[in-house]
Amino acid sequence: MTVSEELRAVACEQNRDAELPDSLLAEILAVAETAALPEHEPELKKLIGQLRNFDLYAGTGCFSETCSVKDISETLKRISNP
Repeated sequence: MTVSEELRAVACEQNRDAELPDSLLAEILAVAETAALPEHEPELKKLIGQLRNFDLYAGTGCFSETCSVKDISETLKRISNP
């Protein structure tokens, strides 16, 4: 499985199971299609890790190991605007 394929799979799973917003899913899927270049791989792997640790309510309590919509959005911006 390529990094882009893993990104798509994890994003769809989190959308289905962890309430990842549809709008964010669309952004992630677009990035997965266009950012398959080797120089993007470290950021894509970081994004996959953030998605695996996604919690819609991150930052509202003691969820230090979780990632929020904001965290994921910031990583997407770095990938889209290197």
